[in-house]
Amino acid sequence: MKKTPPEIRILTDDVANKIAAGEVIERPAAAVKELLENAVDAGATRIEVEFRHGGKSFVKILDNGCGMTREQALMSLEAHATSKIKTPEDLFSISSFGFRGEALPSIASVSKFRMCTRPEGADFGTQIDVYAGEVKSVRECGMAEGTEILVENLFCSVPARRKFLKSDNVEASHISKLCRLYALALPELSITLIENSRVIFRSESGADIVDRVESVCGAELSGRLIELETRESGGMKLGGAILAAGESFATSRNISAFINSRPVDCRAVYSAVKEAYAPYVPKGRFAAACLFIELDPASVDVNVHPAKREVRLKNEFAVRDFIYEALSSRLAAYCLAKAGMPQKTEGNQQSYCATAKIPPAPSVRPSDFSVAAREGAPAEIFKIREPIAVLAPSKNAPSREVSGIESAAVDAAPSAPVRSGDWRYVGCVKKRFAVFETPKAMVLMSISAALKRVHFARIIAGLKGQRSPSQSLLIPVTVRFERADAEFFEVNRAAFEACGFSIEDFGKGCWRVAAAPAWLDIGQIENFIRDFVEECRAEEKSVRARSVGPEVFAKLAVRRIGAAGFSCDETSANALLSELLACEFHMTAPDGRPTLREVDIGV
Repeated sequence: MKKTPPEIRILTDDVANKIAAGEVIERPAAAVKELLENAVDAGATRIEVEFRHGGKSFVKILDNGCGMTREQALMSLEAHATSKIKTPEDLFSISSFGFRGEALPSIASVSKFRMCTRPEGADFGTQIDVYAGEVKSVRECGMAEGTEILVENLFCSVPARRKFLKSDNVEASHISKLCRLYALALPELSITLIENSRVIFRSESGADIVDRVESVCGAELSGRLIELETRESGGMKLGGAILAAGESFATSRNISAFINSRPVDCRAVYSAVKEAYAPYVPKGRFAAACLFIELDPASVDVNVHPAKREVRLKNEFAVRDFIYEALSSRLAAYCLAKAGMPQKTEGNQQSYCATAKIPPAPSVRPSDFSVAAREGAPAEIFKIREPIAVLAPSKNAPSREVSGIESAAVDAAPSAPVRSGDWRYVGCVKKRFAVFETPKAMVLMSISAALKRVHFARIIAGLKGQRSPSQSLLIPVTVRFERADAEFFEVNRAAFEACGFSIEDFGKGCWRVAAAPAWLDIGQIENFIRDFVEECRAEEKSVRARSVGPEVFAKLAVRRIGAAGFSCDETSANALLSELLACEFHMTAPDGRPTLREVDIGV
């Protein structure tokens, strides 16, 4: 069959703008980002962002910037019209937030759009109304100096894209996160965020970094930060706030990087933070940092991604090393100060701090089962408090307390075999494995894997309706979440309650915990709940069906359990083995790692 060459044509501006909108304006938060950046480039010192229904139906950006004349306002709605760059060479030294000239025409082409603007010295402003890319009216209006942009019914002309937007809460959380980032990035700018006529936050200009984090992100994060002294080297400058040694989070979402005041994703920054915190943050946990980096604009390529969030650095390794050295030195100095020691020279700060970085875990009795639900947290986060195992009694064995319940005792001798007497405890290897002898082999029990399986079984039992022991709290614990986290927690609230939590509503986005499971240390209740929600979000579960099943809930709950704090002696090892053997699928942990390994001894 003969093929006919296809006809090639130039797309109309209307179609081209809709394509650009799909690349640049993929959700309401992206439209807010572009309009907010335009306001910053216009020299605004006050910006008000208001939205409704997750930004789908209504977004308004009001600023006190330089404004525009009638001709400039009309020109700004043309494709690729910009005041930021003029020549190709300008692309290699971009100092403004915007520069492509795509945002306004793209947004106007997929919404009901109104721009009101007035420059300094003008007697009146200009109002331009656009619907789906078509200018409907241009007229004079009265207003203060600056610009106000109203975007309604976003994606009205491309309903297929609107169909893929998430729930109002999810879209609102993206807008909130974006505005918080810019409030942190620009200390001389005051940003007010309003949702459904309610003020979410208002950042004040001139505050120091830790105070800014507190006003924008809350005391839960700011209370764990220490200020990073400003450093300069080789044309690079760094300042900000970082997580204190000994603290950690379940995910990396609390790491924020700003290059030349622009919020960015940068591999060099994340790599430096990860390596600097390696001696201080346990495996599977993450640091937090709010880093402000100033570089020569010519050494930063922001024209990499349509959203301008990703950047490419000319000398990535030099930037990484600079950040790493600054963070390592600050953390070492912090450790020395906490230990009450005089400052050391830079050459030996790191080695000394390695021994002083984290307070020691609380001591436990040999009979206690103590494991870290969050590695690096105090060792007694999880504690099995009721009798665990039925040990075969020895005739003359004294009564002995087994697992932290004062009234619970079982008969056990130092050499008491487990169950039918076929297993005999031999010893412990590096506090990671308990060694048992059987008639035909040696068996290694992975302590961390066994603890995961035991606690997994306990949580599943609670979720399936069996009684889950809980402890009432003398002083209830209050937990507050942002929009997206709050929705996720509320959807999974029943699972928490089935595990032994007693949870009461305590205002919008706020709950009060009156009781918690007996295996959860009281001091770690809030951290446990927050870590669970953070890890679930990091798992990228479906946002339209945000509840998790019993097994997923239990796996996430025990993910951070390790052998830290477990007293590997005969009593504890035998008790853990007995409880493990009583579990379904006792040969593996929930993550698939083997709990028991048999070593043939040739008998």
